[in-house]
Amino acid sequence: MRIIGIVPGAKLFGSEDLYADQYLFVNGYPKRILANGGTPVGILSSDGYAAEDSLSLCDAFVFCGGARFYPYHFQVMEYAAKSGKPVLGICLGMQMMNTYFLVAEEAERRGWDGPLLALFEQMKKERYMFTEPVDGHWDGHITRDNVDRFKHPIHVTPGSRLERLTGKQTILGASMHNYRITHPARSLTVAGRTDDGTIEALEYGEQMLGVQFHPEADDQNDELFRAIL
Repeated sequence: MRIIGIVPGAKLFGSEDLYADQYLFVNGYPKRILANGGTPVGILSSDGYAAEDSLSLCDAFVFCGGARFYPYHFQVMEYAAKSGKPVLGICLGMQMMNTYFLVAEEAERRGWDGPLLALFEQMKKERYMFTEPVDGHWDGHITRDNVDRFKHPIHVTPGSRLERLTGKQTILGASMHNYRITHPARSLTVAGRTDDGTIEALEYGEQMLGVQFHPEADDQNDELFRAIL
C-alpha cells in the first residue's frame, strides 16, 4: 500500500499566541486516499520547514488547498520534482506547483545559483504576479449537502493526461477559490479550463497533476487520487 504524504494548509506566525500556529488537515483528503487504497500520512513542519527524512518515507504527495504558501510547500514541491515522486496538487496546491516551475525557470533565466525559495521571496518583493483575483469561483459556504451547487464544468484539453484519466472532455469540479494563476510555467501543460478561461488543471508529464477545483469534496473524481496510487 503506497504511502501518500498530505501537505496541509496552515495558519502560522500570525500572532504571539503559542497555540495559534496550526496545520489544517481537512478530512476529505485522507478519506479519498484511504478509499482508493492508499495510506495517508501528514507532513508537518517545524517553524515552516519539513523534516527531509519524513519526505523520503512517502511514495507520493497531495498538496491541499489553503490560504497561503509557507516554506514547507516550496520545500516539498522541490523535493518531489527532484525525486520524481508523483504529486496531486489541489487548489493552492496547483498554484504552488505552477509557482515552483515559474521560479525554476526564472532562476535559469537569471543565472541564479542560490536556493529557489530565496528567489521566490525575491520575486514577491519585485511584485511578480503568480496569481490574480477572480470572481464567481467561490459562492457561499460549502456543506456535505450542497457540494453540487459549487460545481462548474471544466473543459478538458484533448490528448491530455486528465482526459486519459477521466475519459471525458468535460468534467464537473467543486470550485472554492478567489485567486487563479496568471499564466502557466513553460514546463507545464494546461489540461483544463472553465468557461471564463480560468486554468483549472495543469500537468507536468506523467509525474504531476494540479487541479484548481476540489476532488476531495466527494467521490466523483476519484481517478485523480488513483493516479498517484
